[in-house]
Amino acid sequence: MGILKVLFMIAELIAAIVGTFYISKYRMSENIRYFVFFLWFTFFVEIVGSFSIFISKYNTFNYLKGTLIADNSWLYNLHTVISYLFYINFFKWNIQNKSATKVLNLISVFFFIFSICHFVFTDIFFKLHSPIIIIIGTTFLLYSVFSYFYQLLQSDEILRIGKTLVFYIAIGTLVFHLCVTPFFIFLKFYKASINPEFVKITKVVIPCAIIFMYTCYTIGFIVCSRKNKSY
Repeated sequence: MGILKVLFMIAELIAAIVGTFYISKYRMSENIRYFVFFLWFTFFVEIVGSFSIFISKYNTFNYLKGTLIADNSWLYNLHTVISYLFYINFFKWNIQNKSATKVLNLISVFFFIFSICHFVFTDIFFKLHSPIIIIIGTTFLLYSVFSYFYQLLQSDEILRIGKTLVFYIAIGTLVFHLCVTPFFIFLKFYKASINPEFVKITKVVIPCAIIFMYTCYTIGFIVCSRKNKSY
């Protein structure tokens, strides 16, 4: 397991722990509680997904090679769909505009149905990340984030933007997906033996983007915790 992977898993764990303390200490909306639960779910997926590294490296786990635990693309494909659906709905829960929420409801239903059909009628679910799922999911996610920003600009909340937890979540999520989506899309077409430079850059950019995202979440919890203390 590479040092960057260890670091981003630590960043995930810290965000989940700090978020747990935050919701346990202050009376938070259900949206924030769901978000913290999602952080723990994501960390659990990373732990399970990391088993494949040990299976491939150590002969002790030879009996697991070729199983669903070793070939875990299905796990990350499943998490990718759940992640997009969660984030789209999370920002929808923080938007008061009825037209935008209706659009996001339709987007969620469409994305869910499309994902199921895509995985059922193709063999990609057990092989690798699906570029089409990532492209569509990121597009819908960006729409939900920008809808939240648009509402923010039109409300008084813009005056205390630095003390709004959802803002930190939006920034972390936005930067992460803008950075990593191109790499996931083209990773299918590049192999380490042919384009080692691209693969090396990917192995650095993606973990760094993950660390940045979860650091934003952690900072948001800490800043908003101090705000609540002052009240």
